[in-house]
Amino acid sequence: MRKRYRYVALELASPLVAIAFAVLVGAVVIAAIGKNPVQVYRIMFTFAFRRLDSVGIMLFGATPLIFSGLAVAISFRAGLFNIGVEGQYLIGTFLAALAGFALKGLPSFVHLPLVIVVAALGGALWSLLPIYLKVRRGVHEVISTIMLNYIAFSLIHYLIADVFMDKQQGLMPGVGNPLIRLPKIAASALMPRMHGFLALLGVDLPRHVYLNWFFPLGLLLAVAVHYLIWRTAFGYELRAVGHNPAAAEAAGIDPAAVQIRAFLLSGLIAGVTGLSDLLSYFGYMDLDFPKGYGFTGIAVALMGKNSPLGIVLAALLFGFLNRGAEGVQTFAGVPMDTVVILQGVMILSIVVASAVMGRYIRRQERKEALGASW
Repeated sequence: MRKRYRYVALELASPLVAIAFAVLVGAVVIAAIGKNPVQVYRIMFTFAFRRLDSVGIMLFGATPLIFSGLAVAISFRAGLFNIGVEGQYLIGTFLAALAGFALKGLPSFVHLPLVIVVAALGGALWSLLPIYLKVRRGVHEVISTIMLNYIAFSLIHYLIADVFMDKQQGLMPGVGNPLIRLPKIAASALMPRMHGFLALLGVDLPRHVYLNWFFPLGLLLAVAVHYLIWRTAFGYELRAVGHNPAAAEAAGIDPAAVQIRAFLLSGLIAGVTGLSDLLSYFGYMDLDFPKGYGFTGIAVALMGKNSPLGIVLAALLFGFLNRGAEGVQTFAGVPMDTVVILQGVMILSIVVASAVMGRYIRRQERKEALGASW
């Protein structure tokens, strides 16, 4: 039992060691561009944590990454690589925006949940074709999902710019051209911000912070995913298929059925990734709607080792790095590319450290098993 705790401690320590290594590499890069690494890191931390509005912005930025990371992790657990979260969340966001402005006269307690459900179903619908091609035709999901990302991106652009563009909007001041966007979403479909609730707890969050209830919903979803993976029969089948599909099939589990359900669930979660921005910050979808959450979610899932808790922590780390990057750009003159390098080194370091530590633990367990057999 003591050895088991030692292995758990080693697994927990490996990401921390990897982050420390990445910080050292980042310091070398910062020094190479003529900046003081200690001063840059100090600015990054103080800018992110000194003011309450900065913390709120950091949490707001981490919210979509929690959803996208969980979506990627669900497919990873089944031995699948859902590279299509990017396209799935764009389709889900578009359908949510469509339901948000097209449905009128609904009360908030009906309209908002309906918009969220529509987004989730849109993501699941966009994930249906690649998993069908995977289990029925043997087409690798990486290829099909990457292609569907491009299709989703082009389709969204066409629908926004040509079919559903809001042509009744006022002209942009000083420009004379309307925004290329969908009509604004009805107020009944917008997600309330957390200011009122936080005020009851004595936290006065500034009005320019868009932290909303999707953040606690993301935390609750992480708890639900953890329960699903480790406390349900489907979670057991999911892990079994992910570890060894042939052995799972020999045990009476249908790998194809499990993979279909896992991939659709991944798409379902991916569909709501963009709603924090859509229903709280923008209030409409345009051609410049934030992109990249799906690909960043892959990094978040890898850094979090496909664990819901790890994904939440990794998303918060990315939120901190993105917020801190704004501070060092403004006050230290450090380019954003430096922070991107730091993020990349962290991802690589954690993945490598996890692989090395996993192999070490397996070798030790194998030695102990052989010793016990003698």
